[in-house]
Amino acid sequence: MIDSMPDLVPVIDQIPALPGLTLATGMSGHGFGIGPGVGRIVADLVAGRPAGHDLSRFRFSRFSDGSKLDLGPAL
Repeated sequence: MIDSMPDLVPVIDQIPALPGLTLATGMSGHGFGIGPGVGRIVADLVAGRPAGHDLSRFRFSRFSDGSKLDLGPAL
């Protein structure tokens, strides 16, 4: 099973409706390569420190906030 999101962009976000829950998922095979960087960012999020990067592209709410998702070419 390949772990990816419908728009092929990972989710790296905290979930306001579930305080204490931080998601970092949907990286598929790329997770191995980007794991150290994502790990640092997620550690900062969990510790309440600024991530130091604009994570808006990776927000969980993009699936429900009315944003247009780029789902790539039609198959």
